Amino acid sequence: MTGANVHFQPLGRKTPSEKGKTLLELARDAGVAIESVCGSAGKCGKCRVIIRSGAANLSPPGAGEAKLLGDKGVQTGTRLACQARVVHEGDIVAEVPEESRRGHHRLLAAGEERATRLRPAMTKALVELPPATLADMRADDDRFLKELRRLARSSSTMSAGAHRSLPGALRDGSWSVTATLFRGKEVIRVDPGDTTKDLFGVAVDIGTTKVVAYLIDLASGRTVATESMPNPQIPFGEDVMSRITFTTKNPDGDERLQKVILDGLNSLISRLSTSSGVPSENVLEVVVVGNTAMHHLFFGIPVRHLAMAPYAPAVRTSLVYDAGQMGVDIYPFGKVSSLPNVAGFVGADAVADLVSSGLYRDKDIGMMIDIGTNTEIIAGNKDRLVSCSCASGPAFEGAHIRFGMRASTGAVERVWIDPASGDVKVRTVDDARPRGICGSGIVDAISEMFKSGVVGPSGRIVGGGRTGRVRKGRDGVLEYVLVWGKDTETGDDVTVAQHDIEEIQLAKAAIFTGVSVLMRKLGVRCQDLSRIYAAVAFGTYVDATSAVTIGMYPDVPVDRIRFIGNAAGSGARMALKSIQVRDLAERLSKQVEYVELAAEKDFQSEFAKAMFLPNRDLSRFPSVKAGTR
Repeated sequence: MTGANVHFQPLGRKTPSEKGKTLLELARDAGVAIESVCGSAGKCGKCRVIIRSGAANLSPPGAGEAKLLGDKGVQTGTRLACQARVVHEGDIVAEVPEESRRGHHRLLAAGEERATRLRPAMTKALVELPPATLADMRADDDRFLKELRRLARSSSTMSAGAHRSLPGALRDGSWSVTATLFRGKEVIRVDPGDTTKDLFGVAVDIGTTKVVAYLIDLASGRTVATESMPNPQIPFGEDVMSRITFTTKNPDGDERLQKVILDGLNSLISRLSTSSGVPSENVLEVVVVGNTAMHHLFFGIPVRHLAMAPYAPAVRTSLVYDAGQMGVDIYPFGKVSSLPNVAGFVGADAVADLVSSGLYRDKDIGMMIDIGTNTEIIAGNKDRLVSCSCASGPAFEGAHIRFGMRASTGAVERVWIDPASGDVKVRTVDDARPRGICGSGIVDAISEMFKSGVVGPSGRIVGGGRTGRVRKGRDGVLEYVLVWGKDTETGDDVTVAQHDIEEIQLAKAAIFTGVSVLMRKLGVRCQDLSRIYAAVAFGTYVDATSAVTIGMYPDVPVDRIRFIGNAAGSGARMALKSIQVRDLAERLSKQVEYVELAAEKDFQSEFAKAMFLPNRDLSRFPSVKAGTR
């Protein structure tokens, strides 16, 4: 190391200039949050930086990077941080423009949680023993287990952790100790004195784009603290398939992805401990949910087979591992558990959604939609449940959208267009000056453009009146100006281009195709759905009317669409609190039928119809056809 540094301006951060690392990797080392949604593939263009000095110390732009940046970008020293790699150890000054910085990312941690009878897998029992004497020299474990079996009226075994803690606890506690049992049978810990009220666990939802962790007081059922973060696997792939591809191209890919998610979880646990004052050593169990790929990667199970027909998961049933074995920073002999999966692309998170929504108990047929890069849908009622997954991609997270960004500070999240004047009004996250547009904003924008005649049923931009908002962009493609540069944080116009609309059409068509196929399986029409449970952050923040107008949600009255927030997180909390919920999840995972969309004979025709706004078959969207939306 020569002592040379990479300086990130105007943020005033620096880090050693390590040969072989990209500027994006070095930015993370320096604590600089640069937007990147394509997993360092050099495709999204969100991580642009301007090299003010030291360009010769970086690898030259490749053909793909140069094409994305354009001649002007290359000439002004603009680089993609994920592609510019240090080749010579020397000082480099990189300016991070406003549009490349990640602001506060709004991650929806809350979710509706149905009332659950408190019956956690971890329980505690106060055990008082007569001390050992020369007349009674029984071993500590014999003495302890006999009394515990009398109190619990069941046989119990002891883990290595309990054996290690027992002798000291008995004597430090004057032969009064508290036993911690897992599912009433395995003693995992023995503490001196009465600690029966100190019973804590953590519920975790590992999403493709975000991770949320909840610290739960299992003695009362109260949520003590909540922490969240973007999924640290994002640099390795923006969606499930790209992460699976990473594991196939790198021999240690599975291990690397497992390590970063474990490190991320341990960071969240540390933050939960700091904010609550509860030592992580006192956390006794972690319950994890996630889609099948996230589940497998977390537990170190190979995922490459998930990308190959017949897409069968390696594991469906619930898992229970020792925390120390997993490398999770709680009590080492505590447990790390999961809910079961359903299929290769319908995972434990969908089961958690199902449990928390209550769809499985409904008399009338309804639907649960968990929209993400991998959208999971479950439809039916108490008599029958069918499911599918839709490759909706990361467009709703801002990927492949020119001014797309996650729902962070300055992202346009709502749009209104006056059909008479063509005037546009927007609302942004944190009410900041606009920097780009997030998923709910792009759905709103396309819906409003469609209703005002700017966009036709095919999705093509067809007119803009006298507002001057429709124009040819720098690439010669038509675009619509949402916000003029004078009103934005960056000084650039925020636009919706033709290819942006096409990306959303592909995503919403994938979702509605899944909806259509499941409706056909159940023999009902979309209009017959009694309830739609819309889960996760995007499902909560998107306007229901806009989602119906573009043909993403079924055409039902808005009062039938119920936003349930982070339902997967809610289901995880319920499972942590109740072994009965876990048993229910196991039964439901066997009951839910999985439909592989690509194998359905009408898949292609349904997808083609769904590419239109709202759909080529307007009989499915009577309110949009009638103009009453």
